Amino acid sequence: MIDVVAVLRPEDVVVDFLSVLDPGRGREVHLLVADRGTYLKLPVGVPLAGRLAPLAELLGTSSDSAKPFSPGAAADAIALETGDVEATVWTHNPADGRERRGRWGFELAGLVRRAPVLHAVGDAQWFQWVTDTDEQLSPALVEAKLDFVNTHATDLLGLDEQDDDALLTGRVHAVERFFGSTPDERARLFALMGSLGENAAAVPDPWEFATSPYELERLDATAAWVRSHLDPVAGRVIEVGACEGALTRRLLAGGYSVDATEPNPVFYGRLRALQDDVRVHPHSYEDLATTRRLTGAAYLLIEMLYYEPDLALLDRFPTDHLFVAMEPVRLAAQSWPSGWSVEQQVELVGPRFEPVVGGRAYLRKRGSRGVLLRRR
Repeated sequence: MIDVVAVLRPEDVVVDFLSVLDPGRGREVHLLVADRGTYLKLPVGVPLAGRLAPLAELLGTSSDSAKPFSPGAAADAIALETGDVEATVWTHNPADGRERRGRWGFELAGLVRRAPVLHAVGDAQWFQWVTDTDEQLSPALVEAKLDFVNTHATDLLGLDEQDDDALLTGRVHAVERFFGSTPDERARLFALMGSLGENAAAVPDPWEFATSPYELERLDATAAWVRSHLDPVAGRVIEVGACEGALTRRLLAGGYSVDATEPNPVFYGRLRALQDDVRVHPHSYEDLATTRRLTGAAYLLIEMLYYEPDLALLDRFPTDHLFVAMEPVRLAAQSWPSGWSVEQQVELVGPRFEPVVGGRAYLRKRGSRGVLLRRR
C-alpha cells in the first residue's frame, strides 16, 4: 500500500498531512510537491526525521527555477510511480480558503486514475466538516510539526495574515481531518468557497437556491416583501446581480416585468434561458449607475452588498425606490447616502445552521433583513 501526498508547497505536507508520514502506519509514502516539480519516494521503515529532512531541504530552495507539476502531469506521475500497487492519494480541500490550494485539490482529484482521493480539511474555517478520517496527533507528532515550522519555515510564520502561505495558528493542525468526495461534491465545494468570485459559476446553482430550505424561505419572503410595497403594474423592476434567476422567477410568477442584470458571463448565459417578461443585461452595478442606466419602478439589490459596491452611486439610479437585503449585522453597518431615507426594515429569514453539499459540511446561514429606501 502506498500513500501519495500531493500538495502545492513543501510545508503543506507537514502542516496538513503529518499523520500520513507517520512511520507507524507501516506504509511507503510518496511526496509530490507541485511548485518544486519534485516527486519523492519514502520507503517503509524510514523514520520520521528521515521523512522530514527532504521537505526541509525543499523548503530552503526557491521554486523560481523548478518546472512545476500541473494537475495533469501530477496525475500522470502518480499513475507511473505507483504502478499496479494499491495507493491512496491525499491532497488539498477543494473548499480550502487559499484559492490556489483549493483549485489544486479540485483539479487533481478529477484527474487521478484508479486510486481513491482523500482531502485534508485544511484552511476551510467557514464550515464545519463531516469527515471520514480524523487523526489526533500524538504529543511526539505535534512536537515534530512545531519543530519543523519553527526551524525551517520561520519566514512563513512572519507573513501577513492575508497571505495564503502564512503559517497561522488555525492552519497548523493538532487534529488532521480528511474526507473523500464525489466529482459533484468537489465541484460544489470549489464553487461554494469561491462564492464572491468567478469560481462560483463552476457549477449550476452553487448556493443551492433550488434545494436549501433556508434559501427557499428567504427567496419566497423577499418576493412577498416586494409585492407588499410595489404593484406589478407600477412598472419594470431592475434586479441587480440576478445570478441564475432564482428570485427573478418568483418576480415573474408574481406578474412583474423584470430587467435582470448579471455581469458574470456564465451566470448571464444561464439567466438568458428564462422566459416571460424579462430582459437580461450583462451590466454590473457600476454600469447601471453610470453608462447603462435602466429606468424602473424600483431597483432590487438583494444580497448584493457583500461585494462592497460604492453606495454613493445609489443616487444615480433612475428610480425612487430601492429594495436592499442582506444579513442584519452587515446591513446595520451600512451608511446610506443622504438622498435616501429608510421607509421600512423587515426580517425576511432568521439565522440557522444548515448542511451544504449533500451534508459534507454545514455552516451558519446568517439571516436576511430587508430595507426599503425611498428617495427624499
